[in-house]
Amino acid sequence: MSNETKKLEIPVAENERNKAVENLLSLKEYFDNQLQSDQETYQAIATLGDKLGVLWNTDK
Repeated sequence: MSNETKKLEIPVAENERNKAVENLLSLKEYFDNQLQSDQETYQAIATLGDKLGVLWNTDK
């Protein structure tokens, strides 16, 4: 393998690695946002449940 070929392979491999890192960071951001959204949804459901429970108990 010549030195010229080695020089070409390194940037290609580094470029592919950088793309993979960018994709992983995008996935991490997506799942972090999804987790935050899920936590907000669970909190809203819990709050609604508490309010419904209060209403249910006052009707008795």
